Amino acid sequence: MSLIFSIVKWLVIAAVVLGVAVFAFVQFHPAFGGEPDEASLKKMQSSPYFNGKTFDNLEPTSVEVRDGHGAEKPSLLEWLSSVTNPPPGKQPAEPLPSEKIDAAKLQNNQFIWLGHSGLLFKMDNQLIVADPVFNRASPIFLGGAPFAMEHTPSVADLPEKIDIVLLSHDHYDHLDYQVTSEIKDRVGHFYVPLGVKAHLQRWGVADDKITEMDWYEQTNQNGLQLTLLPSRHFSGRSLTNRNSTLWGAWALKSTDFSLYFNGDSGYGKHFKEIGEKYGPFDIAFMENGAYNENWAQIHMFPEQSAQAAEEMGAKVAVPIHWAKFDLAYHNWKEPIERFTQAAQDRPYQVATPKIGQIFGTDKLPQEKWWQGVK
Repeated sequence: MSLIFSIVKWLVIAAVVLGVAVFAFVQFHPAFGGEPDEASLKKMQSSPYFNGKTFDNLEPTSVEVRDGHGAEKPSLLEWLSSVTNPPPGKQPAEPLPSEKIDAAKLQNNQFIWLGHSGLLFKMDNQLIVADPVFNRASPIFLGGAPFAMEHTPSVADLPEKIDIVLLSHDHYDHLDYQVTSEIKDRVGHFYVPLGVKAHLQRWGVADDKITEMDWYEQTNQNGLQLTLLPSRHFSGRSLTNRNSTLWGAWALKSTDFSLYFNGDSGYGKHFKEIGEKYGPFDIAFMENGAYNENWAQIHMFPEQSAQAAEEMGAKVAVPIHWAKFDLAYHNWKEPIERFTQAAQDRPYQVATPKIGQIFGTDKLPQEKWWQGVK
């Protein structure tokens, strides 16, 4: 009996120690972000989309939705199994075709896809980076590792001087603590949704280099107009701060070009409204991946992404949010195959660049490069 009691005692002690360690890690590791200061709180509280504690979507939205066939939500063990022992086809079996990034060659209205939602582009003679993530899409060692590529993008590939960094929201696959820490002194200005400023402040970004914005708010940098627009999603970097910061999409307009950057979003009425008020767009970068029936209101299926691009008046649609991380249950190339199929006969062109490839709307990459990858 004394042996059993001793074993139980040590198991309890181990559990307590582990719990304290996890709590300390979440509380003190900078990757989990910061708390808004007084100025940020005041601006957040004045937002019509802030309910006093958290931000709300334009229409009722659930992060976890059972599908219409009564299917049960996948368990944590099933998710862990899919990450640690993925079935054939869930991840590429060989390095993805990609091109070595040469940012010095970028001309106005040209773009480089960094994989997932990351972009590097030039508009109005300004170099812009959106949602740069080069490391794990996770604060811990489990899950979220990038796929292997022939030429893996890194911070070293970014220009020495970056005029603008755009962030869509604070999830780990869109806001990278390590990358932000490494590039902060090379960036002229960060534009972020409400509340996200606190994370950057904790990571050493100077206050005067950060502008946080509400939905429909506009600003201007050296003639380039930037507007934060609604998306249907959520936010949070820990288990206790869901929706404590805002999320959104970006519209950029120069004298001769217009761009839409989707970030993350479920399908909703906002796409048509954005198209009517802010469109048409010369190019739209549309979320297309990491979907599942159990979170159907916060991520679009490819067919919905194709429809949303049309509703916004996109002249060119570029499917992003795929080909870098394994964040769902579908085959890695399923998103692009479904999107290109759904976009047939739509009133826009589809661009399918390789990661690292420079392209513009005058000469669209349309090679189905993923078909040759196992």
